[in-house]
Amino acid sequence: MVTLTGGVLFAADHMDSSTIGRFITLSIDTLLTVGAGTDFRDYEEFLANALDLINLLRARGAPVSGHYLSVARFQAGIANGAALRREFIEQAVATSRTGDEEATALLTLAKYLIDVSDYDGARSALLRCSVAMREVDEAHLRVDHATTLGMTYYFSEPAISRAHFESAVTIGRNHSTDRRVRQPLAMALHYLGRLSADGGEPADAIRLLCEAEALSDDYLTGHGYFHQRLAEVLVDHGPLWEAEYHLRAAERTFAIVGEASSGLHVLHGTWARWFVRTGDLQSAVDTLRAAVQRSRRHGAPRVELVLLAEMLRVQLKRRRIDAATLIMVRAGIVYLRSESIRGPAQFVRQALTVFQRAVRMLRTPRIVGTAGSEDRSLPIQCPCGADHDPSAVTD
Repeated sequence: MVTLTGGVLFAADHMDSSTIGRFITLSIDTLLTVGAGTDFRDYEEFLANALDLINLLRARGAPVSGHYLSVARFQAGIANGAALRREFIEQAVATSRTGDEEATALLTLAKYLIDVSDYDGARSALLRCSVAMREVDEAHLRVDHATTLGMTYYFSEPAISRAHFESAVTIGRNHSTDRRVRQPLAMALHYLGRLSADGGEPADAIRLLCEAEALSDDYLTGHGYFHQRLAEVLVDHGPLWEAEYHLRAAERTFAIVGEASSGLHVLHGTWARWFVRTGDLQSAVDTLRAAVQRSRRHGAPRVELVLLAEMLRVQLKRRRIDAATLIMVRAGIVYLRSESIRGPAQFVRQALTVFQRAVRMLRTPRIVGTAGSEDRSLPIQCPCGADHDPSAVTD
């Protein structure tokens, strides 16, 4: 693909704009769907070539808003919260020509702002999106809007969040023949699954996650997140080997697609929880330390908070009160610096929600017996259909 994008740049004067546009879409979709492989290191060169082609089309007066969103999605796998990703999205907003294009770009901007914890900014973008949607009445936009609005409340007001996700599911299921509805519907189901997990309902969580996976698009990163989220539930409530299978599947999927951002860091936190289940606390600590450092380098404060919560659980299990105290201080500083909170009422609501989730995370499931026997006594069995043989996930 790097060679082809360079070749298209060389021959662009002899190609029409629609052909170049189709090639940009095909090349980015191919890398996001198939992945470049675990040894590929030329993502920056590919992205530079794609941007050169987009700039060429823009100079010709061709539509480019959707192409900017494609490179933004590609950039998200490299650095989810990077300013460069936002720049691509804002270019998509600026170059949109129809209400559909503008609404889609603003929905993407809202998702970016959620990723960097600017929930008020995300809701402002969604308000602008509502105005753009007056020109179009498309089910996929309405489902996506309700889902994204629910995401803005996920960390502060779970009841409001759930209501928006359920609204998205209702709209989506009433328009299930529209293929464009499937991905935002899958995202709503995914978050309902996470809310079920947060509420101590692992069986419902795992069922909703599997339903979401059946509807999701073909992009590999999404499949990686599916395995990672299943592992999060199974590592506390399911058979140990099933959790390991999904951890390895997520790790393999992220490697193929070149994911180096938030998903990979959170996965390492789940691996640490798996090490705790096996009794290997030192490996858990080593894994978390490395993951925390990477999340700081990538500017991912929300992920760092998740990892610090995992580290706190391990250090408390090791009875390292001094280390646990330092972790809580660091987490407080990261939280206050990173979360975009307006007013004391919102601060109290969000802090309470985060505290409740942290308490649930810190509770260790009561597991008895040996590593071989206790797994089969646990009530939650994964319904995804895989044989769950960890050794089957290989290079």
